[in-house]
Amino acid sequence: MFKLLFCGCLGFAFLLGCGGASAANRDILGSDVLLLKQDNRRLREEMAALDSLVKNRLQQLDRFNANFGADVRQLNERMSIIEQRLEDLEKKLARVAAGAASAGATGGRPAAESDQPRELQARDIYDLAYKDYTASNYQMAIEGFRDFLSRFPDSPLGAQAYLYIGDSYRSLKKYGEAISNYKMIVDKYQESPEHAEALYKIGDCLIISGDRSRGEIFLQALIQKFPDSKAAALARAKLNP
Repeated sequence: MFKLLFCGCLGFAFLLGCGGASAANRDILGSDVLLLKQDNRRLREEMAALDSLVKNRLQQLDRFNANFGADVRQLNERMSIIEQRLEDLEKKLARVAAGAASAGATGGRPAAESDQPRELQARDIYDLAYKDYTASNYQMAIEGFRDFLSRFPDSPLGAQAYLYIGDSYRSLKKYGEAISNYKMIVDKYQESPEHAEALYKIGDCLIISGDRSRGEIFLQALIQKFPDSKAAALARAKLNP
């Protein structure tokens, strides 16, 4: 009887031990699964970050390629313009040289010979700057017209040169520089046909740049001084939209 009771206790203890081991194994297995899930989440986050980095680098590369292509095209355009300008100058210089040789052969006076090349040179520089302006190469046009004004400050084309410099700056949205050049016409070329247009463009630039009160003052001055001009008609439309 005692032996049977002892064996029963041992069997019960064995079953309890097996049940405890199974519970421990389940706990270990659950921990392993949790760790695997955490690792999987971290890997996914790292993959997402890497994917974002790759996309960002590709976008930067696309922008670089686009900018590089635009720069190359711009350089090619400027090279073409410069080549054309050089060709035009060579042709005009050849004509000047031919005219000087012809005058020398017919006994022309030296003073007349020296005057003619100077006038042709002034017009050449002006025309080259104007060609840049019409081609929308505004910075080159500004430099060309400035060169013209520095060489020939008393030229009758001076007011037009300042007007085109102002228009070039206006196209570049540099309104302060545009106004400064328009004011040169107002101050220096008061009898010029460009005077009225310069007043209108000063007023218009001031309004565009946010100073409407000062802009309207210039437009009103234009209407009073040149009431029948086309610029005055534009000014009235601007004042009374």
